[in-house]
Amino acid sequence: MSEPLIIRFRVRSYELDSFGHVNNAVYLNYLELARGEFLRQRGLSFTDFHRWKKYPYVIRVNIEYKSSSKYDDELEITGKITNQTFTSFTLEKEIFNLTTNKMAAKAAVVLAFVNEKQRPTRIPEEFKQKFLQ
Repeated sequence: MSEPLIIRFRVRSYELDSFGHVNNAVYLNYLELARGEFLRQRGLSFTDFHRWKKYPYVIRVNIEYKSSSKYDDELEITGKITNQTFTSFTLEKEIFNLTTNKMAAKAAVVLAFVNEKQRPTRIPEEFKQKFLQ
């Protein structure tokens, strides 16, 4: 890919658990936030999937937690594409805590394209050109 996929944001108070750090389930929300922003960075949006009538479904998520994040920490998520096939790809992401200068988490999200009948389908050509190249 020509340009790196990167977003930055701050931890919000409602994302904390009773121990005062970001709840592990919130990291799934962070990964989804990053996916939407990464699409925008490539000139795409979720409405494109409706136009193509092809949709990327998350079929697997693996998160390895490294260190905790707390209220107002600045986080940076970077992403890269790996393991592309005709119908799927993996988006590997790293969540780095810029405030503590520590890796917060690493994740691999596998997405597979399906059609309107929820059957596997080839990745749309426009998506490949804008997002996977």
